[in-house]
Amino acid sequence: MTQRLIIISDEPDEDLTEQLVAAAHAHELKPIIIEPALFDHVEPPVLNHGDLLYRVAITHESCVIEQQLVHPGVATCYREALGAFLIWDNQTLFLARNGIETPRTFHAMTTDREELKRRVEALGGLPVIFKVPGKSLGVGVVRVDNWPTFYSVADALESAHGQYVHLMACVEPAEHWRMLVVNGEVAAAYQNIPQEGDFRTCVDEDKKECFTTPPPESAKQLAIDACAVLGLEFGGVDVLVHTSGREYVLEVNFPCYFAHPKHAIDLDVADHLVRHLKQKGQRLKEQLAG
Repeated sequence: MTQRLIIISDEPDEDLTEQLVAAAHAHELKPIIIEPALFDHVEPPVLNHGDLLYRVAITHESCVIEQQLVHPGVATCYREALGAFLIWDNQTLFLARNGIETPRTFHAMTTDREELKRRVEALGGLPVIFKVPGKSLGVGVVRVDNWPTFYSVADALESAHGQYVHLMACVEPAEHWRMLVVNGEVAAAYQNIPQEGDFRTCVDEDKKECFTTPPPESAKQLAIDACAVLGLEFGGVDVLVHTSGREYVLEVNFPCYFAHPKHAIDLDVADHLVRHLKQKGQRLKEQLAG
């Protein structure tokens, strides 16, 4: 029976899905795209032993669909057979408790002036970073370097998001690396660079040197270790490399956007990912037959 790659995607024509489909064909797999809006929750499809499952979509419904489809015979990017049911709250705190260096962070918001002052002092003073978890592309990340602005931003963020706001130490000057880890190896790494007039960084596919410059080996290992701690066999890990040489994991993103290296330098991360899942699925099939 032909192995299938099941892709949960809101947009069948977007580049991540297209790269996964192309990789599936290259590895003689049958790609099947499941769109959450069309999913039959009453009579969901049954995945075979050895099938592959990857979720591109990040909505709540897509996570539920992944949980409905997964079983111990399905190859996923989770180390645990039913890892799709594990949700890491306060990821940076969990990483830190497992020996992964992260920026010092307070994970629950307050508007008490004296308490905020104590926390800023504990972080090393201004500037500091406010971060609203769950956002992407720098949205919800605010750098504050004076007290009047600090208190105003604290009030605004608490009003909009309640306690779900992080207060972090500002690590600068530093290089921002995105590491794409597949099965304990860094399949691709590239630098995100500051935007003009903004402290936040972004990827620039036209700057090929950002994709061809090798990252520090220690930073690569830190990214690999962070994925391992979270039980992930694939992840987009954001690492800050301070000029002092110290390295910090900002977050591990899963699922994540992995198409930039393909666009920039024709480095196919989807191929690495699908190859890994196919081999994992074959082992699961053999275990069933044995």
